[in-house]
Amino acid sequence: MDIGGTKMDIAYVDETGAFYKPPERLYVPFDEDGIANPDKMLDMLEPYVAFARENLPNFLGAGFSICGNIDDADGNCVLVANLRWYNVPFGRLAHERYQVPICAATDVRMALIAELLWGKAKGCNYVAWMTLGTGYGGYLFLDGKLYGGHHGFAGNLGHAIYDERGGAECGCGQRGCFESYVAGPAIARQGQAAADEGQSALLKQLSQKDNGKVHTSMVFEAERQGDPAAVKIIEEQVRKLGISLSSMVDLLDLEMIVMGGGVLKGAADFLDRVDNRVRGFLMTVEAKRDLKIERETFDNSALMGAAATVFIKNNILEL
Repeated sequence: MDIGGTKMDIAYVDETGAFYKPPERLYVPFDEDGIANPDKMLDMLEPYVAFARENLPNFLGAGFSICGNIDDADGNCVLVANLRWYNVPFGRLAHERYQVPICAATDVRMALIAELLWGKAKGCNYVAWMTLGTGYGGYLFLDGKLYGGHHGFAGNLGHAIYDERGGAECGCGQRGCFESYVAGPAIARQGQAAADEGQSALLKQLSQKDNGKVHTSMVFEAERQGDPAAVKIIEEQVRKLGISLSSMVDLLDLEMIVMGGGVLKGAADFLDRVDNRVRGFLMTVEAKRDLKIERETFDNSALMGAAATVFIKNNILEL
C-alpha cells in the first residue's frame, strides 16, 4: 500500500513484482482541521487485508509506503508533513487492527528498493531516488547499501532551505524549503497568484473549470500554449530543481538519479529540461558525462517497493 499526500494505492504483488490484479486507488481521509485520520484510513484498507488473508495462501504481510519520515523499525510516523502527522504510531495501529506482519517505511525508500530490485537502478551502487509530486524528497543507495543516515531520514532534499526570507511556509513548519518552490502544490499556488493578480488571462480562463481554482496541470497546459506567466513559473521551477539535484550529485558523486511523481507528467519534455539544468550546474566533467537521470520504471515504484520490503523481511529477496 502506498499512502501519499492525497491518495492511497493498493495492490497484491508477488515476489517477481507481478500483480495479482490491477492496483486500486482510494483517497486519504482528512478531518476538518486538515489532519489525515489514521483510524478512517485503516477502516478503508481493512477489506483489502481481509481479502489477502482469505484468498492468497502465500500472504506474508502488508507493506506500507508512507510519504514522510518513518521509523522503519516499528512504522512510527515521526513527521509526515502532507498528512500533518507528528509521531503517529501507524505501524503499531495497523498491526493491532489487522493482526498480520506490517512493514512500513518512507515512500522514497520503498521506491528506491523497487528500482534496485526490478527497475532501472538494478546493478548500480550510487543512486538517489527523487519524488516530485505533492512533495519533493528522496532516498539514497551509496556504495551498494541503503543509506538512511543517523536517524534514518537521509534524503530529505525537499526540506533543505532555498530562501527562508521570502519563501512560502512548508508543511514541515519551516519557511522557504525547496519543496515549497518546486512541488505540485507550489506550482499551483504560483499559478493561482498569476490568475488572481491579472498576470495570466489564460490561467484565469482555465481555472473556471474548477470554480476559479488553479491546478498544477493547468499551469503546464498554459505553458504549452505559450502563456508568459506559466512559462516563467515552470522555467523557475526547473531552475530550482537543477540547483537542488546538482548540489546532491556534487556532494555524493552519484551515478544515477531515478525520478518519479505526478509533476513529471506535466510536460513530455519535463525530465529532459531538468536533466539539462542539472548538467549545467554540475562541477566535474566526469559527472556531466556519466550521470544518468531516469524516469521511474513503474507506474508507482513506491507501491512496488512496499511489497518488495515484505519479501526482503522474509528473506525471500535481497538487495
